[in-house]
This record gives sequence, C-alpha cells and structure tokens, in this order.
Amino acid sequence: MNKRNLWRKWYIFLMGSCLVMGLLAGCQKEKQTSLKTRQTLTLWHYMDSPARKQALSDIADAFNDSQADIEVEIQYVPDEDFKKHLALSMADGDMPELALVDSSDLNYFNAMQPFVNVTDQIENLDEYLPEAIASCKVDGQMKGMPLGMNCAALFCNTEILEEAGLQVPKTWDELQETALKLTKDNRYGFAMPALRSEESVFSFLPLLWGYGGEIAEIESEESQAAFLKLRELSESGAMSPQVNNLITGDIVRQFMEGNVVMVLVTSAFQQTIQKEKPNMKYVMTLPPSGNENKECVTAIGGEVLVVTPGEKQDEAMEFVKFVSEKCQMEKLLEQIGYLAPREDILQEQIAENEDLKNTWQIMQQARLREFSVDWPYVSVALTDAMEEEIVGEIPQSVIISNLAEKLRKNREAK
Repeated sequence: MNKRNLWRKWYIFLMGSCLVMGLLAGCQKEKQTSLKTRQTLTLWHYMDSPARKQALSDIADAFNDSQADIEVEIQYVPDEDFKKHLALSMADGDMPELALVDSSDLNYFNAMQPFVNVTDQIENLDEYLPEAIASCKVDGQMKGMPLGMNCAALFCNTEILEEAGLQVPKTWDELQETALKLTKDNRYGFAMPALRSEESVFSFLPLLWGYGGEIAEIESEESQAAFLKLRELSESGAMSPQVNNLITGDIVRQFMEGNVVMVLVTSAFQQTIQKEKPNMKYVMTLPPSGNENKECVTAIGGEVLVVTPGEKQDEAMEFVKFVSEKCQMEKLLEQIGYLAPREDILQEQIAENEDLKNTWQIMQQARLREFSVDWPYVSVALTDAMEEEIVGEIPQSVIISNLAEKLRKNREAK
C-alpha cells in the first residue's frame, strides 16, 4: 500500500470519528438542555404512626410522578415540638411551603401569618361536611383543605377482659375499677396520653365533657371531678404516671403488645392495629361518661393541609389540587384510617368498611373543639394541669386555681 492511500484512509477515519463525536456531543447537549430543574417543596407534619407517615410519603410520590415540574418532600416534626417549630419558622420567614396543622391550631397560626386562600383549589367543595369546613374557614375563606376526620375513642383488649370475666366499662368509675383488676406485674389496666401536646388534650376532652365540665367553667364541680379522676387513676395504680412522657404512638404500641388493656386515643390508630396486629381481639367504643346520668361524649379532630405564602405558593397549590381529587383522597384516607371530609367518599367508606362505619357511629356523639386564636395557650395550660394531677404532688385545689388564673389572664389579654 503506498503512502498516499494510507494517508487518505487515515484522513477518512479521522473525519468520520470527528463527525461521530460531534453528533454525540450534540445529542448530549440536547439531552442536558431538555432536563428541567424541579421546584422543591417541603411539607411538614407531625403524624407519628408508620402507616400515616407512609401514606403521606406515597401521595407525595404519586404527585411527583404525575408531573415533571414540582417535587414535594415530606418532613416529620414530633407533635410536642411542631407548634414551636412552625411558629419560629413564621417569625424567621423560613416557613415550609406546605404543612399539616391540627384543625384546632389553624386560627392561631393564621393570625401569625395568614395562610393562602385555597377555596378555588378544592375539588367538589360543595361535597364537604359542615364539620370539616368549620375547621379551616376564616373570614369566609378556606385557609386550608380538610384532610380527614377522626375522634377520640376507648380501645379495649377484649381477650384480656373476657379472661378476667370483665365487661367494657361505661363510666369512669367502672373504668378505674376494671383497670385496677387488670393491673399486675408489668401490665397496666389503662393509659391515655398526657405529654404536653394536642394529642393529650384531644384524649382529655371526652373525660372533661363526660363529667359535664367545660373549659370556660374550669373551677366548676364537674370540671374538677374530671381532673380528680386523673389523679385517682394514677394514685391507685390503674394508670402509670409515665403517661406524662409518652406520645400517643407509644401508648398504642403498649396496647398492641398487651402491656396496657385499655387506652383512650384517636380512632385513627385502628388502622395501625389492623395492619400490625391483625389477629388482635379488641373493641373500639365511646369514651366513658362521668356517671350513669351523664351521656358519653367524644371529640372530633382532624388535620388541615395549608399553603404558606411565598414564591412557591402556586406550585404548592398544585399539590393541594392533586390531593383534593377524589381518587387521590380515597387512597390517602384508606391508609391513614380517617373518615373522609367529603360526603361522597364518606358514604362509600361507611358502606364498605365496618371499622370506619363504627368510627362514624361513635362520631355521632362528638363535639368540635374550640377554633380560636387562643387555643394553643389553652391547650398548654390544660396539659400542664393534667401532668400535675397525675404526678399528684400539688393539692388539686392549687392546680385548678392556677389553671383558672392562666385561662382568665389569657381571656383578659385579648
């Protein structure tokens, strides 16, 4: 082969290689320019059960997969710290774009930093129940989307009750007597959360209302009887004073392990029990009444999905619209174990799920909590008094007097 032909072949080879490399570089450049940076949103929540955490993670993943512009990240903040962290983020101007807040706290947070009006973003708003609307409506505007409803309920391990020849208690005196008979070794007959958090107040209100007490009349004989019952349960040994240090999830865990026979917690934990202890024999029913002449009563609760104002509020609105879609809300509520705030979904739940039907029946004897700017202050004052009663080192008259003074000063400061 002569040199001229050899150089010609090398020339053709080099030109071809350059052409291929150029095409590859062009494709790579086109691919890079087609990749679009997503807007990242953060959603804060305080749901501590594995099932509810997973439910939020799943709906965020579903939303993220449904489009290419927005990425929602879920961040858990313990319930006992949630209010403080969200309030501080508002003061610092560093709020998450989305948050799940307790329905009773919405007015308080909205007064600090108004949430975005989501009225026009909620699908089929006319289908929502009045109780759900009431939890998030401020001055005629929906300052959040109701994400479901639950209620406080008494869970009883029927296997242990039957072995002891005992019945599900109907009054608080019966509950104390039953709990005492069931308490032995490392097992307690009863537990309810008393840690400084809204979950504790949620469980205490049925006790307060069951005796005929009211927060506005905290020094009444009926209200004092409710606080006294906490002291009696602890001092008698029917309930461990350690409930002052346990979140609701901890108490439910003890119930599932058979270390507590009866617990007063949110009805939503029925979903957790069914998933983790499907063979457990238990019943969920109304909390006891103060006595045979009083009616049993419980409290309605639930969370509200809110959007905080800022540069990414339009993107956050897209997530609200996504969650409000009927099919998405159905999936979410099935995992969380809440009753739907929408009538159309609720009727399907009641028809298809006996557990949720039971929850709905219990909720027929429920009351709404107070929706006010002052509620977090009231909540803290109540849990402080609960803790002091359970510890039992301060005379009850002093505890009630101090509580009444705190509530009085709060009202006068308005």
